[in-house]
Amino acid sequence: MERYLIKFSKKDSAKYISHLDTMRTLHRAVRRAHLPIAYSKGFNPHASISVASPLSLGIESSCEYADIEFEGVLEEKEIVESLNSVLPEGIKIIDALHIKEKMKPSMSLVEGAKYIVILKCDEGVELVENTINLILKDETIEKIKKTKSGEKLENIRPYIKDIVIKKYEGNSYELELLLSCGSRGNLSPNTVVELLYEKSDGKIYGHPDIKRNELYCIKNDKWIDLLSYFKGK
Repeated sequence: MERYLIKFSKKDSAKYISHLDTMRTLHRAVRRAHLPIAYSKGFNPHASISVASPLSLGIESSCEYADIEFEGVLEEKEIVESLNSVLPEGIKIIDALHIKEKMKPSMSLVEGAKYIVILKCDEGVELVENTINLILKDETIEKIKKTKSGEKLENIRPYIKDIVIKKYEGNSYELELLLSCGSRGNLSPNTVVELLYEKSDGKIYGHPDIKRNELYCIKNDKWIDLLSYFKGK
């Protein structure tokens, strides 16, 4: 079996496709493109596809990753073009990389995600900066988090790696969030948006426009996107 890392985007109406339906969509696309996907062994064989980090419903992304195994070596360009010819509108393959060495699954490597969030504030950039500083200076920020075993109070501050203002025009602000993501810790950008509302006493407001624009692992104590990691950069 030959492993490939697929990078794809989910935009427009595709952001409302659930994680499980995304998996089914990729599987159907592979079959429709007549690509020789590998299957697990046993009584209930399933297609060898795993998405690196499930995306919350309603969030766009330009950086989704999936590991797919094929029965044989394929041209990377062929995979991209074949899948794009059969995928539904809103889902597009950006790149494909043949993983020739034995490396960890992308799912186990993910440590962080970067999000772009558009919010509003009528009080000026200083208030937005001060609100961000209040959050980043806190050592403890306790919030109720849902887990598989129920709800629990948890300190989410370690999961907030950075918040910066990328640009602003009028009362519209584009914020960049770097948050923990993956099996060792995960924080929804919606939780940080709620925190911005709370810390600014509602002066930061608006229905958030959220996009995920990269997934990261850590190599030599530095954040590195998954594609660069697997390419050895």
